[in-house]
Amino acid sequence: MNKKEARKFYRAVRKNYSNDDVITLSNKIFRNLQNIDFSSVQNFHVFLPIERNNEINTYPIIDWLFSLNKTIILPLVVGDDMINCKVEKDFKTQLNSYQIPEPITYTEFDSKEIDVILIPMFVADKKGNRVGYGGGYYDKFLARCRPDAKKIGLSYFRPIDCIEDTYFGDFPLNFCITPDAIESF
Repeated sequence: MNKKEARKFYRAVRKNYSNDDVITLSNKIFRNLQNIDFSSVQNFHVFLPIERNNEINTYPIIDWLFSLNKTIILPLVVGDDMINCKVEKDFKTQLNSYQIPEPITYTEFDSKEIDVILIPMFVADKKGNRVGYGGGYYDKFLARCRPDAKKIGLSYFRPIDCIEDTYFGDFPLNFCITPDAIESF
């Protein structure tokens, strides 16, 4: 399956999820994520969910990380790129023109200082290659991060066998957290 086919198929499946499905599956992903030992890392990049796209609800993950005294960095789209926004526990958001929640008050944060990156996606393959929305925002962002930063995809779906059209600019995941498992690559 190529990226375009995977994106179309998994977008359609996800679009049919009810609000209860999103809550239940997001909670299972969160519980699986809690099984990873994050004691030696501090700085977490976490995406905020686009609710109309039935994305995984990351707000409980953010609350949990704050309870562990971790630093939370959120993405903010600026033009054709993203910047990193360090936020405090009581952060507020607003929807941009694409209905993506973005922080209102923040401090810019250096990509090289991020230890763990939670990445939105549709699906990964068994080598850790991922299919996102296709805009290239995360590829540009990941290119600026340290090579040892842990890349963790969050997906409702187990990895497929192969994404046929990966290229050198793709950054494979270290892990993919699904409702059923922690996949390691």
